[in-house]
Parts: sequence; C-alpha cells; structure tokens
Amino acid sequence: MFAPRLIRQHSSVVLATIGAAVFVATSPAMAASENWNSRSDPLVAWEDGDRQALAYGTAYTKEGSLKNHTYYRDPRAGGDAVYTETDYNLYVQESSGDSHWRGRCCKDQSARDDSGDWVDQYDAWYYANHSTAEKGRVYYKVCEDQDWSPDACSPNPWVTFNL
Repeated sequence: MFAPRLIRQHSSVVLATIGAAVFVATSPAMAASENWNSRSDPLVAWEDGDRQALAYGTAYTKEGSLKNHTYYRDPRAGGDAVYTETDYNLYVQESSGDSHWRGRCCKDQSARDDSGDWVDQYDAWYYANHSTAEKGRVYYKVCEDQDWSPDACSPNPWVTFNL
C-alpha cells in the first residue's frame, strides 16, 4: 500500500528537480562579478612619484548589462579633483562566422571630487541587444583632472566576462 505513494512522491521530487534545472538553464545569464583592487591596495594614478587619485571596485554583469561599481578618492584633499572612467567592449560573432572584439565604446565618467572622502559611482552599459555577444569587457581607471596638462591617470586594466 505504501509503494504507490512512495513512487508518486519520488516522481514529484524528480519532476521538481528537472523543472528547476530547466528554469535555471533557460533563465537569463546569471550575474558574474570580479573585485578589482581594494581600499587597502587601490588602483593609483601617479605623477612625479605622488599619488594623485585612488580607486577600487567591482565589475559585474546583471540584467543584460556590464556594470562597474567604483569607489574613488583624492588622497590630497582640496587639490585637483579626481574621477573614474569606465569603457566597455564586446566580443561578437559576425554573420560570416568570424568573432572579434568590436572596440571600446560607451565611456562613463564619474563626477569630479576633491573632498578626500571615498565616493561611490555606478556605471553601466546595456549589451543584451547585441545578440551575438559572446564576451564583454569592463575597462576602468582613475584620474586627476588637471587644467593645464594631460590628466594624471592610472593604468587601464580590464575584466572579461562570458555573456
């Protein structure tokens, strides 16, 4: 008498597990993230041996967008203001079957700040309308905004995500 009920319960568990697996497999790509630098080891814009600007953050994918959440600050409060800059790039497959990086696009810059406090900034670029995108990149840097000379900027590293 208990065997039919046990089989029905087991079948329900199997069907629920299969249903959950199908849902996960057909849902939009799950978010991926990568922290870059840290408050104790920030990305630095140098000039003449002095730290001009500091930053750290997290690059990630979410809801069809490449995103960058950055914290930045001026280590010499009251001087020239500092800012962050984020660029994006997609690795796409063309109709010919060839795949390539399209080239950087869609530059985001934060507000300028010289307070000496850590300031947070969110940047995002919607990539999901590029149906052949296979990978995405988030490039980031921090700079000091200088009026009379080129801005002092950090290196411009990047994070790559499978989309």
